[in-house]
Amino acid sequence: MNLLNYDFIAQENLKFLKTYKYKGTDQSLLYNYVLSPFANWCLKYVPFNVAPNTLTLLGLICIIICHILFYFVMGDNFQGTIPDWLLWTTFILHMIYMNFDNLDGKQARRTNNSSPLGMILDHNFDSMIIAIQGTNFVTCLQCGQSLLAFLLICVPTYPFYIIAHEEYYTHEMNLPIINAAAEGTVFVGSLFAINAIFGCDFWTQKMPQFYNLQFNTVAIIIFFVVVAFGLPFVFKKITKFVPLSQALKSQRYMLFTGLVLFYVILFSPSDVGSRHMRAILYIFGFTMSKAVGIVAVYHVSNQDLPNYLNSIYLFFVLLFNTIYGQIFGQTIIEEGLLLQIIALITVLVHIHFLYNITRQISQALKIKVFKINK
Repeated sequence: MNLLNYDFIAQENLKFLKTYKYKGTDQSLLYNYVLSPFANWCLKYVPFNVAPNTLTLLGLICIIICHILFYFVMGDNFQGTIPDWLLWTTFILHMIYMNFDNLDGKQARRTNNSSPLGMILDHNFDSMIIAIQGTNFVTCLQCGQSLLAFLLICVPTYPFYIIAHEEYYTHEMNLPIINAAAEGTVFVGSLFAINAIFGCDFWTQKMPQFYNLQFNTVAIIIFFVVVAFGLPFVFKKITKFVPLSQALKSQRYMLFTGLVLFYVILFSPSDVGSRHMRAILYIFGFTMSKAVGIVAVYHVSNQDLPNYLNSIYLFFVLLFNTIYGQIFGQTIIEEGLLLQIIALITVLVHIHFLYNITRQISQALKIKVFKINK
C-alpha cells in the first residue's frame, strides 16, 4: 500500500461525491444583518476568476500570520504583557479571516463552483483555526502553561466535533440564532481588541465573589456553561436519526484523547505540562481537526464512521509512558521529547490527510482546487 497516496474514500463510494449537495441555514441575526451583507458588498470586488478555495486558504493564512507573530513576540509562556500592535493586528486579521470564511461559500455559488472538497476544506480549516488561534487566545487570557490553557482549548473543540457529527447524521447544518460560527467568532476577535484597550492584567485578578478565583478561570467556567447548555439540543437533533447510544459512541475517540492529555498534565512525574503546553495544545487541536475532517469526508462519501483513528496509538504510548513514570519514578522516554515528537507526527498526519483528500476528490470530480472550474 502506498502510504503517501492513501485513499480515504473507498472506490465504490466515490460516486456519492457527484450527487452531494450541501444543506444548511444560519439563523444568526448578526450573520444575516451584518456579516452576510458586508460579505455580499465585498463580493462585488472579488474577481470572478478567483476560486472559492483560494478565499478559504487566505482566511487560514491570516490566522497563521497571527500565530507566528504571537510565537516570536510572546514565546511559550502564554502570559505576559502583549504589545498593543500585536493585539490590534490579531483583531484585524481575525475579522478579515471571518469575512473570507463568509465569502468563500458566496463565491462558490456565484461561480457555480460548489463542491464537496470546498465544504471539507472549509470545515477543516475552521477546526485548525481553533487550535492555531486558540494558543493566541490562551495568551490573551493569561492562562500560562497550566491546566487552564488546556481547558480553554477544550471549550470550543468538543462542540465543534459534536456539531460535525450532527451534520453527518442529519445531512444538514442548521445554526441557531446565536452560534459559534457568527457570534462566537466575533466574540473571540473582540477580546483581542478589548485587551488592547484595557490591558491583560485584569484576567489574573482575584474575584472574592467567586471563591477568590482568577477572572480568567471564572470566564472559562462561564464559557463552558454556555457551551454545555446548547449541546443537549444538538444531541436531540441527532437522536431523530440514530439512537443516543450511537451518537455518544461516536464521541469516544476525542473523549479518550482529551482524557489522556488531561491525565498527563495532572500526573506527569516531571510536570511536563508546565514546560511543554504548546505541544499538548498542538496534539489536541490537530487531532481534533483531522477527526472533524474524517467526519466530513465520510459524510460526503456516504461511508460509515470508524470507531477510532490510527492516531489513537500515539495516545496509548503517551499514557503508558506517564503511568510507567508514576510507578518507577522515571519515564521510559523523556516526557517533553515524547510530546514534541507526537505533536510533530500529529501535524504531519493532518497535512497527509489534507493532501490525499484534495488529491482524491479533485481527481474523482475532475476539478481544479485553486482555479475556477468552467
